[in-house]
Amino acid sequence: MELVIPPSAVQLPAVRHAAERVLEGVPDEVASDVLVALGEAVGNAIRHGSGAGKSIRVALAVEDGWIEMSVRDQGPTPRPPLLPSDPPSPLALGGRGLWIILQLVDEVRLRREGEGTVLNLRRRIARRDR
Repeated sequence: MELVIPPSAVQLPAVRHAAERVLEGVPDEVASDVLVALGEAVGNAIRHGSGAGKSIRVALAVEDGWIEMSVRDQGPTPRPPLLPSDPPSPLALGGRGLWIILQLVDEVRLRREGEGTVLNLRRRIARRDR
């Protein structure tokens, strides 16, 4: 699945439905984790990475025992986001998206590309120890 969407939260249900179709046959627990992680990633791109109204690219594939996701915004992003090493404070107003993603997938790569950000996520389909 590859989508190019405008930076609007009204796009989130369409992204979810497209992802659900790709995830047919994947165990429910894994698919649920992936849908939450993808929703957080796309939501972050909408809120933080597309201030200029530029489109967001979303990709999801199931391949060789892995689910691979990519979310790319075009910025401008004032500063590169950092992957958190600790959970956010319970009283914090934000900062939970990347932390949640880190709990749900096996691999996270975050990089700058031009003025934007690319977030690549991978999740094993087979059960994993938590």
